[in-house]
Amino acid sequence: MTKQVLLSIIGSQFADSQSDSIELVTVANYYKRNGHHFLTYEEMPEGEESIVRNTLKFDETFFEMTKKGGVNTQLLFHPGSSNSTYYSTPAGPMTVNVTTMEYTLLEEERYMEVHIKYVLDINFNYSSENEILIRIAAQE
Repeated sequence: MTKQVLLSIIGSQFADSQSDSIELVTVANYYKRNGHHFLTYEEMPEGEESIVRNTLKFDETFFEMTKKGGVNTQLLFHPGSSNSTYYSTPAGPMTVNVTTMEYTLLEEERYMEVHIKYVLDINFNYSSENEILIRIAAQE
């Protein structure tokens, strides 16, 4: 895999018989250390005024997303388990619990794909069922 990659993240949310999806496409920096894949990239969330620096760390057993800046959190996705964390946003803090239902990693020489299905609780109340599809492609 090349140092610079094209990153596509599609997040889908299903709640109260409604669904919503968002997609982010950006260039990210990639490296592999001690058997773990790492991606770093910056984003400017819609309606926000400050940059969020993101780090994705994963292997075939878990996925971790760390956000720093206008939003601060560390979300851990581990199949069959629940993880709680503090999520700091400009609108205020909240407690987030993630229960990972499915996690798969497809790894090829110049392409990777991560698929995660999870249930999200916010401030100890059910919020939604969610999916994340992450595609990582080597740049020429």
